Amino acid sequence: MRPQAADEARLMARIERRADLSLDEIRRAIRQPSVSQTGEGVDAMALWTKDSLHELGAQARLVPGRHAPIVEGELITDASAPTLLLYDLYDVQPAAGQTGWIVDPFAAAIVPGADGRDRLVGRGAFNSKAPLFGTLAVLRTFKEAGIRPPVNIRFLIEGEEEIGSPSLPGYIEANREALAGCDAAFIPYFGTNGAGHTILRLGFKGLILLEFRVTGGDWGGPVAGDIHALHGALVASPAWQLVQALATLVDRQERLAVDGLDDITPGPTSVERSLIDEVAKLHDFEAFRREVRVGRLKSSGPPQDLLAALMHSCTLNIDALAAGTVEEGHDPATIIPQTASAFADLRIVPGMDPDRVVGLIRRHLDRRGFGHVEIRVRSSYPASSTEAGEPVVRALADACRAHGADLRIYPLHAGAAPMHLFSQVLGLPYAFGGLGHGAGAHGPNEYVMADAIVPFMKCVATFFYRFARYQRETRC
Repeated sequence: MRPQAADEARLMARIERRADLSLDEIRRAIRQPSVSQTGEGVDAMALWTKDSLHELGAQARLVPGRHAPIVEGELITDASAPTLLLYDLYDVQPAAGQTGWIVDPFAAAIVPGADGRDRLVGRGAFNSKAPLFGTLAVLRTFKEAGIRPPVNIRFLIEGEEEIGSPSLPGYIEANREALAGCDAAFIPYFGTNGAGHTILRLGFKGLILLEFRVTGGDWGGPVAGDIHALHGALVASPAWQLVQALATLVDRQERLAVDGLDDITPGPTSVERSLIDEVAKLHDFEAFRREVRVGRLKSSGPPQDLLAALMHSCTLNIDALAAGTVEEGHDPATIIPQTASAFADLRIVPGMDPDRVVGLIRRHLDRRGFGHVEIRVRSSYPASSTEAGEPVVRALADACRAHGADLRIYPLHAGAAPMHLFSQVLGLPYAFGGLGHGAGAHGPNEYVMADAIVPFMKCVATFFYRFARYQRETRC
């Protein structure tokens, strides 16, 4: 057996032996709240993450961010080895106020499933503490086994991803030279869906976080606080104005109907259409429906059209609506609120400029007499993509297959992440994914399968070896 093959075999055996310990390391991370929207626990989680890197033998530091620190570091094993930029996040969405949790969101409880398999349930389990700390457990296994990792790692772990990554662009710019010296970026993820198919996605949508706001003023509505609802026949309601304005932005199927948007929305390329046609033959929409926990999908049609809509259409989602107040146990007052607001997330596809899209929405509302509806951009970034033939992508695909994955390659993720900073700003290809099933991100009872931790870790370890080989072949 070749020395490297022997090392890999020894590493895989050790990953299996430390399965319970790895699971416990992930559970401890979940038990530490790190809610970036409120600030709850983020400083403690950042310190915990930094200390975890130190335990691997990495150099690690905290870099102040606008709301939460960025954890950066380096694990250099061989100056001649390829370098991966490992990007991930330690922050999570809030769990407070969500109904339906069957356990405390930060207890990291092991819950038996109806299928007889245990689930690790907790906020951040799937998105993204199990992928992050599962990957760190792989590197810990290398150290425990006395095996040198085949790649160098530069760590970039942020605590503001769930609020739009406001500090990340500045950090990237300040560290551009060092980061651009990496060979590729890697975002670990539990990529196996509920039907057992492992999905590798080649890109992410862009994200624009918006607030629409209407306040009484010269246009109409109350100007000095809320007023009695009896005046509704003569006084305009900011709440109704907001609802009516939002309703013009979509059709009855909630598809965007913004003037001029279709003209600047690129469709799938021929390569992307081929990928969609291929995976559409096998995509199980019923399994998808069950996994996202909805009673029915709002659209029907050929599978390839549904997949193209999922990946290559822009969407506007209303995250929250507010007008007036409702105290628990009491009916709301009969008032015309002075102010109404809506928070929304707008997802756009590669090739679209966020500022131009917001400008179209502004002009669309103005044409319909809604110039008094204020649009505030809370944060924004464009979409990104990478090529299937890149060594980092081929390495991850091969690693998944090596550990039994039924792999499907999708051109784009319907979710958003600021990967444009790697692909467009730093010029780095990236890979996103991995083996193992989890679901329920941002919702109650978010989980990963407890028995998926070991396959995930083995996949990541194999990925490191394959990437090192393919990158060296590319250099030659």
